[in-house]
Amino acid sequence: MQFILLSRKKSYFCVMKNLLYLLFIPILFYACEEVPPAIDFSQPTILLKDSTFIASVIPAAQHKAVLLEDITGVKCINCPNAAIVAKGIVTQKKKDSVIVIALYPNLSALDIFTRPFIGVPQLANDLAKQVVETLGVPSGLPNGYVDRKLYAGKTDRIISVNEWLNFVNQRLLLKSPVNIKLNKTFSGIKLTAEMNLQYTENVVSGNHKYALYIIEDSIVSTQVTPSGVSTSYVHNHALKHSFGVPTGIPLTAPLVPGRTFVKQFEYEVPTDLRLNHLHLICVVMDVATEEVINVREIEL
Repeated sequence: MQFILLSRKKSYFCVMKNLLYLLFIPILFYACEEVPPAIDFSQPTILLKDSTFIASVIPAAQHKAVLLEDITGVKCINCPNAAIVAKGIVTQKKKDSVIVIALYPNLSALDIFTRPFIGVPQLANDLAKQVVETLGVPSGLPNGYVDRKLYAGKTDRIISVNEWLNFVNQRLLLKSPVNIKLNKTFSGIKLTAEMNLQYTENVVSGNHKYALYIIEDSIVSTQVTPSGVSTSYVHNHALKHSFGVPTGIPLTAPLVPGRTFVKQFEYEVPTDLRLNHLHLICVVMDVATEEVINVREIEL
């Protein structure tokens, strides 16, 4: 009788053990099945130098330059004409007076204009998306921003193409309290970019931030144009890289005459960017209003 009971107990425990094992298997497999993190294939930016001091000698003030941003897309039939307008404004002004960035935002709201053609590398990116989401998403393209300013009488910062020149002219009449100087050196494909900001006046009405970008010219790709689809259209001023947050990084010291910020970055330029078609752009903005205080550009 005892033997029978022991056998039954043993059988019972074996059955329970097998049941627990079977139940444990799917849990084990479920626990081991992970969604791998997204891999960022872009090259990191390394901050080599970050210093600030007050210079004993106050330099003469630079003239103010204006930032014209062209929000554009590859399937926008009027965008090529907007690019012509932007080029015309730059051409008729003095050197270092108007600087253009072409924003191809990777936004679902503008997908009809920015979705790439099949088999063609995409120009739209998340850097432009962040800028446009911060400054205001237009309902259609082409459109743009002039110095990222919200002008009197307007409800948003979006400026239509036929208004670009008028607002550029207004902004060129202003002075800037900050000088921008950019330098660069290369070791192979490794770029060292240096930004030097120096204040010539006291800033009492707000704080400033900076953004440092790389743009690319002469990108031959496909574009819808008024005369049809062109497979050899030349895209210029395309935003390609930001040294840090594309919407700007605050300057964290009092903005008094002589205040100087020196920041040096190292960046390994990806092989899909052509070194002889790149430009480095620095933009200084008001933190509260996003208004561009000054901007400068150099060739890389």
